[in-house]
Amino acid sequence: MDNIQYSHKSMIDDFGRVFFYNNRVFRQISKEKQNTCLELLNSDMFKELAKKELIPQTFVSDEFPESKQLILEHERLVESLQHEWTFQMFKDAALMVLEINDICNKYGYELKDAHTLNVLFNNNKPVFVDIGSIDVIRSKNHWIAYEEFLNSFFIPLLFWSKNELLIVRKLLESNFHRMFTIPYQNIEESGLYKLLLVDRYNFSFRKKVLFSSRKHITIVSFLVKATNKILKIIFNKKSKLFRYDLKVNRLTDNFPKKEIKNNIDLLSKSIVDSQWKGYHGKFYNDIENVNYSYRFKRLLEIINELRDVETVIDLAGNEGYFSFLLSKEMNLKKIILVDYDENAINEAYLNSKKLNVNNVTPLLLNFMFTPDLLGTSKRLKSDLAVSLAVTHHLILTGKFSLAAIFERLIMFSNKYVIVEFMPLGLWSIETKIKQVLPEWYTIEWFRDEFIKSFSLIIEEQLEENRIVFVGKIK
Repeated sequence: MDNIQYSHKSMIDDFGRVFFYNNRVFRQISKEKQNTCLELLNSDMFKELAKKELIPQTFVSDEFPESKQLILEHERLVESLQHEWTFQMFKDAALMVLEINDICNKYGYELKDAHTLNVLFNNNKPVFVDIGSIDVIRSKNHWIAYEEFLNSFFIPLLFWSKNELLIVRKLLESNFHRMFTIPYQNIEESGLYKLLLVDRYNFSFRKKVLFSSRKHITIVSFLVKATNKILKIIFNKKSKLFRYDLKVNRLTDNFPKKEIKNNIDLLSKSIVDSQWKGYHGKFYNDIENVNYSYRFKRLLEIINELRDVETVIDLAGNEGYFSFLLSKEMNLKKIILVDYDENAINEAYLNSKKLNVNNVTPLLLNFMFTPDLLGTSKRLKSDLAVSLAVTHHLILTGKFSLAAIFERLIMFSNKYVIVEFMPLGLWSIETKIKQVLPEWYTIEWFRDEFIKSFSLIIEEQLEENRIVFVGKIK
């Protein structure tokens, strides 16, 4: 088994290790789990999960006969991470995990792991990719992974619904809700948990709770103390019949499993405006009967002429209109749509489901400021990187160097790039207000920098403020 690469995420799974070979995904099953694995593959539960497309297509592989081990091959999906999902993607992923666990429970099984690293998206549908996490139920009264599910999925969603975006981003930028260093602190032990205001003050009589409140009520506290003092004098007893105490509940007590699906269903994202929210909204009603502009028609022709392009990444693609046109007009294996505006990508995700687009994966990503740039670009790299109507924003507003922009395009492309130059800068066809541009901002400057990185295939003016450059990576 030469030239294989084991997944760095597959290190502590007793079921087997995931590895990659020839751009395909395999799982080498541990010897002691081979019979368990075959029983799982042939079970009615597994067939139900596969039929509902909740797990990737999986079959026994004969690719490595010399290994004399049981090896599975899985359908390869776009490898995304939790911080690249929008609110709705995260919510759908959480509900999918609950659905899988419910199906497993019907057959006497449960998920022993319920963190986000086991979830990927098959275009616009969340999929649970770790079949090794399916195990026999250990307790009928307790889901072994429930606390992990709350920490991994529900708590971030809860903060998201409260518009605590900084907290959400910090939670999601970690691979897990916990970090593997010591001393360590989980969410329950941290100040974050207190911000959720889930702890309550309980008013009780003889240990029976009569009512509870999230905030401390001073008058109740005063009356309880006064009443207990009077009762002590009358009956000469030290015991407190009435109590008003802060009750610190465990996470699983505050959010019981029987209520969690309904709690998640009720969560909605706070409405916060952003620059590119609604940018493509006017086009979506007509996408099935679209009358293409010359620009879009010509771009589709150009991409179609690049015969060895099977995958495309649409960088800064807003709400995905061009990605969806590509999906509609071309037979591409995979289109990855990325933008740094969560509202735009969330809308793209919702529209991809509404329009039943089956080969576009929307992801939240700033391709100029990318966490783990090398790892991210390797995961998402495609045959063609497209960057339409964005360089003028990056150069004139963001102050990025053109060389740095082209370096990013190269990192996300295996073969070709398509990028537009806007000779009029931030000029808009609606307002037609001319902008005073720097002297160096010229087509000659753009072209000279372009040919340093790419072999120029096409340079063509598509609109008054759109000149397309098509290049092959040198």
